[in-house]
Amino acid sequence: MDNIKKLKGYVGHIKINEEGKIEESSNIDYPSKLVDIIKFNLKKGNEEAKELGFNKINGFAMFGSDKSLTFMKGLAIVVDNEKADWQDLFTYYTYNKTFIITGVVLVILSILLFYYGLLTSVFNFMAPEPRIYIPTILLLIGVIFLALSKSTFSYRLE
Repeated sequence: MDNIKKLKGYVGHIKINEEGKIEESSNIDYPSKLVDIIKFNLKKGNEEAKELGFNKINGFAMFGSDKSLTFMKGLAIVVDNEKADWQDLFTYYTYNKTFIITGVVLVILSILLFYYGLLTSVFNFMAPEPRIYIPTILLLIGVIFLALSKSTFSYRLE
């Protein structure tokens, strides 16, 4: 949770469990009132989402004159409007760690296969094409995974 406090414009946060009970609260006055507001907005938002043909809403943002509230994945963050970086805030919520780990593993594996395939005699039994094509494909897939881990496309994958 220390990463939250490093966000630009951070004022405070509340972590809520599935039942709507407060698990953690930091720098928030009257957290129970804020939880009631969040529950109401989730209920109303889910009703509107069903009317529009969606299953549910994943989160919401409420903008005030000085401070704003964002909520997603059981975590509500209050930020100062003047200092907040909205791209960083929503990327924090949607940073897909699975994509990052997969991308890093594939890139490292492709680099190792390039090394073994071209600079050692380990893969001499293979024709030259698989020694180059397989690591190249793995490298491309790994880079794509790394790019998708922090993109607006990953907002939809969650």
